[in-house]
Amino acid sequence: MNAIWRDIRHAARGLRKAPGFLIVVVLTLGLGIGANTAIFSLMDQVLLRPLAVPDPGSLVLLDGPGAFRGRTLNAMTFSYPIYKDFRDRNEVFSGVLARVPLAMTAVWRGASERANGELVSGNYFEVLGMRPALGRLFTAADDQTPGGHPVAVIGYGYWQRRFGGDPQILNQTITVNGQPLTVVGVSGRGFTGVQVGQAVDISVPVMMKAQMTPTWNDLDNRRSRWLTIMARLKPGVSRKQSEAAMNVIYRQINEQEIKDVPDVSESFRQRFVSKHLDVLPGHRGVSDLRQQYSTPLIVLMSMVGVVLLIACANVANLLLARTTARQKEISLRLALGASRARIVRHQLIESGLLALAGTLAGLLLAWWTGSMLIAALPGDPAARSLSADPDLRVTLFALAAGILTALLFGTVPALHATRTTVTSALKEESGSVAGGGRQARLRRVLVVAQVALSMLLLAGAGLFARSLYNLKELDPGFRVDNLLSFSIDPSLSGYEGDRLTGLYRRIQEELSALPAVRHVSMSETGALTGNQWGMTVRVDGYQAKEGEDK
Repeated sequence: MNAIWRDIRHAARGLRKAPGFLIVVVLTLGLGIGANTAIFSLMDQVLLRPLAVPDPGSLVLLDGPGAFRGRTLNAMTFSYPIYKDFRDRNEVFSGVLARVPLAMTAVWRGASERANGELVSGNYFEVLGMRPALGRLFTAADDQTPGGHPVAVIGYGYWQRRFGGDPQILNQTITVNGQPLTVVGVSGRGFTGVQVGQAVDISVPVMMKAQMTPTWNDLDNRRSRWLTIMARLKPGVSRKQSEAAMNVIYRQINEQEIKDVPDVSESFRQRFVSKHLDVLPGHRGVSDLRQQYSTPLIVLMSMVGVVLLIACANVANLLLARTTARQKEISLRLALGASRARIVRHQLIESGLLALAGTLAGLLLAWWTGSMLIAALPGDPAARSLSADPDLRVTLFALAAGILTALLFGTVPALHATRTTVTSALKEESGSVAGGGRQARLRRVLVVAQVALSMLLLAGAGLFARSLYNLKELDPGFRVDNLLSFSIDPSLSGYEGDRLTGLYRRIQEELSALPAVRHVSMSETGALTGNQWGMTVRVDGYQAKEGEDK
């Protein structure tokens, strides 16, 4: 250890004597490692990171795609009656939970704000294995009577942000969507829910559905699918076994449900009854971002990986040049009795110090770049809640990238440092001798590799820029310059009927009266939001033929 420590101090002194070399190498590595770390941070949050719950590997997500007639809030959703069937009739899960995200208006001491909310089943926290940071969490007793459980659990982050971490909030009343709710607990620190990137501020029992969404209830409607269902496997039960067992139950449910669907063809009935229930891995939670951003993130990760390879080739070239200039020093050390292994170790330690400095610079660059990337994402609430701060996993990734980088750019120069004849290297003309031969050929190979990778990256960047330009020039059919949009939901505060219509009309009139506003319009689905709205069209008196969709 003493010898290693001496090599570290010697390498540090040598680098301090070459500040220009040090700055160029650190900036080059910082750019490569920082870009990789920034993209990996987003990939980790969207694609890789498991839920912050005990034993996430035993969680599964249920999905029943296929023929359906009724209301569907989102993909991979079920009705509340189906949730109860799954919960009460299965023999393969230790628990089955249900949840639905919900925009909420929270009022506390006269101050109102929008909050990320969830309606959850009474066993939600129990199935996930969570413990409260304060008070209690929901139990099965909070999932019994519709409208009879006006209680709430607030998220740890929301507790800190809105209430300053005040423990006196326990058993206090906050107004959510016009309904007074008693705060019974605070969820555990680090738990943000099961939806990736969207931290839950307020959780409310699903039995309060009618009060939280005054314009639609559908708690007992089998033809209204709005709940995401997750479950935890029993010990010793595999996902495939649970899927086989649950499909028996699912077919029985579908055979019963189709009896209450009017005017269906035989082909539709067969497709409805034979639907397959998919039991999917649930350890990474629920994510709309995953499908939307997985391909762009993988492409970006590949591109910044090429940037890191170019940086390694560049630094390897710089180290070879530095080694060439130090051939006399190395030869003198060999002549004085230093072993070739010691020389290689010293060179690798120097490479490691450079990689460490580059890694630290890369972490700073990753934090700055990550903030810009998140700010550039579309205005999706889930995307906006992603964090640019490197956590332990991201820091470990950066350190691993630094170690790999040190090996990539440091090993070959370190080995070449010892491949010299001591007597010839000590001559006056040793500089010219050491600068040719194998090292010259290696430098040429590295230069060719740099140029090839740079051309590959340049071509990819050009295609990417062209795609962005095409998107920018795409004509959506209406003018988008100076266009502002926002969304409101007055129904969350109790507006309905003529009162709701009057509020919308008054907002439109007051906005139209502003001197800087030219036109005002409203729609159920906003322009350029990526959302869609579909409804079934039925022609009175027309009987659908066999095989026609209805």
